[in-house]
Amino acid sequence: MPSPPRLSSAAACVRFEWESFGALHQMLAGVSEADRAAAWDEIEAELRQFEGPNGFEVPCELIVGVGVK
Repeated sequence: MPSPPRLSSAAACVRFEWESFGALHQMLAGVSEADRAAAWDEIEAELRQFEGPNGFEVPCELIVGVGVK
């Protein structure tokens, strides 16, 4: 089912990801502080393509499953 995240901006999305996604921190753990900052800047720059007149919205879908035993 479509479930596009909607935020005010790409910067708000990056802030959310930085605060919430430990896996991203783990992936960047082996690089210098300057390289980590550059990576976050690049992530934000790429996410800006999803900004529009109504804010930030990126395509996303969820798969919902139900089981009965």
